Amino acid sequence: MESQTKQLKEILNRGSHISQLDALRWVKSMRLAARIYDLKQEGFPIETYRRKQDDKYITYYYKSGNLDD
Repeated sequence: MESQTKQLKEILNRGSHISQLDALRWVKSMRLAARIYDLKQEGFPIETYRRKQDDKYITYYYKSGNLDD
């Protein structure tokens, strides 16, 4: 089984963005922010944006230069 960090890197390299709920579904990670921190420490270029949905904010992470929104 691949590590969660490696799985996240592959998802982000494909140009996808990921939220906490996505990480829980796809990678089985309840600590997305910690894994993002690990990737940033390795020098992986990650950006963050927040989107308001109803009365909540959702944080998305994506590889720098890969956001089409």
